[in-house]
Amino acid sequence: MRTLSSGLALDAMRNAALSVLPPQVPRAVIVYGSFGRMQQKPTSDLDVLFIGDNTPRALAELTSVLIAFSHCHGLPLDEEVPYANKLLVDWEELSAASTCDVFAGSPRLTTVRRGDPCFLSSDYMRSRLLVTGVLAQRTLGWSEDPLRLDSLRARAGAGLVRAAFDDVRSADADPDVEAVVDYITGEKGGILAADWLGFDPDPATRRHLSGFAEYVLHTSRFDRKFRSATSDVAL
Repeated sequence: MRTLSSGLALDAMRNAALSVLPPQVPRAVIVYGSFGRMQQKPTSDLDVLFIGDNTPRALAELTSVLIAFSHCHGLPLDEEVPYANKLLVDWEELSAASTCDVFAGSPRLTTVRRGDPCFLSSDYMRSRLLVTGVLAQRTLGWSEDPLRLDSLRARAGAGLVRAAFDDVRSADADPDVEAVVDYITGEKGGILAADWLGFDPDPATRRHLSGFAEYVLHTSRFDRKFRSATSDVAL
């Protein structure tokens, strides 16, 4: 069986966005997962996130387009997570999700409860998938507002790493960059890649995450020094 190219999949989804979503709001498409990494197999499903005006009509039409396209090219459908929870988002919700504030509690990053319809339909799962779409290192995308999308990627990266720092810090008072990256990529007792963001612990991905981790660690230490200095002045 011939494997569908990632470029063809992106072109088809971009045409769908242009056809279905109104032009008054900037439109974007992100192909992630195996097609985004260009590591798809004939048995791979197509993971795609549409960004634009989020309406029930648009969601229904884009869902139909994705299902029809998948059937046409012999791709399986991953319907474990409802399409309403993963396919279409507006810029405002994506901006809120990119802060990673929804990942609260202890631990902040938890594994996916597969087979649990309530969890898979939850706001937590939706935010997880939105963060996956904007943050995954290797994606294919198209956007009418690329600067805005790049900004949300940077925010999501910092937010995810802060959540990981919080989790690792609960066991280690002063975690370093390597410990946090290990946690995110599922090494040394961290969140398994298949159960979190799909980050494989290859060198390129580790460098990608290390950049975010170094930034967060630097700003966190600066904030602590600043609060300590202002406290001393107050005294």
